[in-house]
Amino acid sequence: MRKLLLAAVLTLFAPTSANAATWIAACYDGKDLQYNQTLGGKGFLYLQMGNGDFQGVPLIQQSADANVVCSVVDDHPKPGAAHYLKVCADMSENTITLTYKDPTGKEPPIDGSTPYCKAAVTVH
Repeated sequence: MRKLLLAAVLTLFAPTSANAATWIAACYDGKDLQYNQTLGGKGFLYLQMGNGDFQGVPLIQQSADANVVCSVVDDHPKPGAAHYLKVCADMSENTITLTYKDPTGKEPPIDGSTPYCKAAVTVH
């Protein structure tokens, strides 16, 4: 019983992605988009669809520093090809940027050079 209790206590102090910082960026300028990224873990992009439903897109972290975290869709591009969606949250600029290339070619690309929206960016 003591060993079990000790193991339970040690797991509380073991580093896990659950204890990692989570960035949350949500548009506040009329666009319905939220980006969540746990550093070193999973990320999600939540978008409101035309019918009012929200869709969640799983992401993988691509980069992070003190002010910016970026993630991409895990779409397994061919070597040398870019992911079709990249999202970044910038804490110093309070923005979310998107880089998007429609894999079907039906939608115009978004190059990520201008912010997609003004956003509240926090780290928890």
